[in-house]
Amino acid sequence: MSRLAQPYIRDMNLKEGSTVVAHLTTTGRKTGLPRTVELHFAYFNGNFYASSSKVKGKHWCLNMIRNPAVEITVTGERIACLAKQVTDDALRRQILTLRDSPPQMDRVVFEIRPRT
Repeated sequence: MSRLAQPYIRDMNLKEGSTVVAHLTTTGRKTGLPRTVELHFAYFNGNFYASSSKVKGKHWCLNMIRNPAVEITVTGERIACLAKQVTDDALRRQILTLRDSPPQMDRVVFEIRPRT
């Protein structure tokens, strides 16, 4: 069962395992300024997941590692979140299977958890 703590997430009508295009806003690790990128996310167990082919050279990844306080904008709703790199290999593989067909299992996955 999905962990839907916030009513506005319920109102988005996101289905468990679905994918959505949304905007991720991080804080620039050098400038301290907001930086926004459009990404594909998987929605699973009340969290959003983004993946990248690598961390090095990916500013949004490096920014989240430096400052995990992020914001995601989904269907017009801005949600304050905390980000972390997924280190559990079983969860990483499960998310990649949801996200891509066929899954690209060599990708790095980040969990974007809405603040409660």
